[in-house]
Amino acid sequence: MSKALESNTWKYTVLLVANKRVFAAIMGVYYLTIPGVTPFWIGIFLLVGNGASLIFDIPSSYIADKIGHKDALVLSRGIIFLSTFFFLFATNIWWLIIGSLLMSMGFAFLSGVGSAFMHETLRGLGREDEYRAVMGKASSIGFFVPAVLAMAVPFAVSVSYKIPFLIGLVLDLIGLVAALSLVRPPVPPEHVAEVDGTNYVQVVRQGMALRFFRIATFSGVASALLFAVDGFRGPYQLLLGIPVIWFGIFFGTGRALAALLLAYSGKIHRLIGDVYAFQRLQILIYGALLITLGLVSNPWIVVVVFVLDNGLRYGLGQVDTGYQLDIIRDHKFKATLLSTGNQIQNVFSMGIVAALGISVEQFGYQFSFLIFAIVFLALQIPLHLFIVRNRPQAS
Repeated sequence: MSKALESNTWKYTVLLVANKRVFAAIMGVYYLTIPGVTPFWIGIFLLVGNGASLIFDIPSSYIADKIGHKDALVLSRGIIFLSTFFFLFATNIWWLIIGSLLMSMGFAFLSGVGSAFMHETLRGLGREDEYRAVMGKASSIGFFVPAVLAMAVPFAVSVSYKIPFLIGLVLDLIGLVAALSLVRPPVPPEHVAEVDGTNYVQVVRQGMALRFFRIATFSGVASALLFAVDGFRGPYQLLLGIPVIWFGIFFGTGRALAALLLAYSGKIHRLIGDVYAFQRLQILIYGALLITLGLVSNPWIVVVVFVLDNGLRYGLGQVDTGYQLDIIRDHKFKATLLSTGNQIQNVFSMGIVAALGISVEQFGYQFSFLIFAIVFLALQIPLHLFIVRNRPQAS
């Protein structure tokens, strides 16, 4: 059983590779190739996607804890496959909307589920304390391989913008096969009994008692603002005169940086210290990057900012999840609680992406980015101070 369970590590690594959208670098520009699409509609697509995530994230994570994490991962991969299919064959705005809806639904079933599944796997192997190191290395490969593809894929746009989506469809099929082959970790009978006898309201109350939601809120708000700005990366770079063929190189460089950081997640965690120091680091770094976008329009500086944003935001992902798991520990509804940050992100993103789309059309990219930098600091600094003042005495 241990050898079979051990195989989940490399199978989940394959899943992480398949999860990455290799066409993300040209996504915004691809939208603009569809008749009738403007920057306003890019905001609408992001709005629809986040709205779907908001609707499905809560029940999907709760359902995943109920039906089992493996079944949820299989369901997720099937839905994501369909989303790429709609993007690939899109000929009008409605196909893009359906693709956005399905992609959000599919990733909703991944929200916290993968982390919970691997946490249970490592616990079954007696390696629970190695979570950051194991997941960091797996996530590193999960970013590095798509980074290489992302660098190569955009060169195909000279032939057709559809080719990156065709490659994505093949990867989604591989991901579905990997999900089907995962081995279920052993679950104690008392775990099953507690899951069956606990409702969602009770899970929320338990999360509040753990003081988990305030930490998840900080991560969710930061992700929402950065996600909104990142959604306009391609069109802004195109406006600055940067050739589309280079988008994959820049995107892949950011993912390669993320892969490097993920490989050292355990060491980075030890270097940073507690979650409060991690929050201060995020405020400093992301605040500086957003302010730079708002004040500087030099194309190469803008490229560097987006590369750093891409690399740092994803490269520190397992460190962030590790801090959250430190709070959750042996809770039976890990996926439900871990998905909370995504719920908060989606709530904020629904309004932010639409507002940014309208702002870009009215005031331009640079001024809009400056506004969002100010909003980021105005929200995160007071939130961090509140969390620090109300932290548990034991910490």
